[in-house]
Amino acid sequence: MPVVVVIDTSVWVSAFLNPEGFPARLIHAGKTGSFSIASSLPMLDELHEVLLRPRIMKIRRSTELDAEAFLASVIAVVQLVPISGEFRLCRDPDDDIILETAIRGNASYVVSRDEDMTRDLDLIDALRERGIETITVQRLIDRLRLDAPGAGRHA
Repeated sequence: MPVVVVIDTSVWVSAFLNPEGFPARLIHAGKTGSFSIASSLPMLDELHEVLLRPRIMKIRRSTELDAEAFLASVIAVVQLVPISGEFRLCRDPDDDIILETAIRGNASYVVSRDEDMTRDLDLIDALRERGIETITVQRLIDRLRLDAPGAGRHA
C-alpha cells in the first residue's frame, strides 16, 4: 500500500514561489509516484485563493494564468477525498479541514509548515492514535529518503 500524504497549502505555495526548493522537490516526488497525495475541495479552494493573492503574485511575478496552471497541475495528481467539515481537532478551523482530509484519506503524513500542526502535542497525539504523523517538509524528505541516490518509489 503506498504512503499517502496530505500537503498543507503553505507547502504548495512555497513550491509555487520557489520551484527549486525543498517543498517543490517533495511535491515532485509525489507527482512522480514516490507517494500518493490526498486533498479535498476546500483545500484546493484555499490554495487557489492564496495563489491569487497580490502579494504572492508579486513575489513570484506570476499571472492569474500561472496560478491557474499550477492549480491544474495539483488537481491532476491529487486523490480527492470527500469531507464534511465536522471534525474539530485543532484551534484553527482551516487546519481542521486538512486534518479531516488526512483522516478520511487514510494518510500516513500531514506535511506542513504550520507550527499549530507540527508542534501542538495534544494534536500530534490525537493524530498518532489514528496512524497519522504531522511532519515538516525536510523531515518527510528524510523519512522517505527522497534525497538519496536512486530515490524513487517507496511503498
